Amino acid sequence: QMSAAGNLCNSEYTKQAVTMAEENKEFVCGFICIESVTANESLLNFVPGVNISSSGDALGQQYVSPGDAIKKGADIIIVGRGIYKAADPAKAAKEYRDAGYKAYCDALTGA
Repeated sequence: QMSAAGNLCNSEYTKQAVTMAEENKEFVCGFICIESVTANESLLNFVPGVNISSSGDALGQQYVSPGDAIKKGADIIIVGRGIYKAADPAKAAKEYRDAGYKAYCDALTGA
């Protein structure tokens, strides 16, 4: 799965990738995906396209908030432009860390 509009991944591609990963867990640790693709807890879900202040851009990127990424099953959030294009990247990285951790704790408590 990809977070850009018009990508070439479809449900059959995703299904085949999940099957291969589940059969090769000694080699695969998880998936870059926009939502959880397996119930197998030994495989991680890395969700890209996380941005606190934008929902999309001119390149077709579709962003989600840290909270939405966690709700969709993210074990790890992937943030790019929200950090490296920030006026203060270190401060932005801390904001994303804190927002992601809060979303994770809220998911655990049902908040």
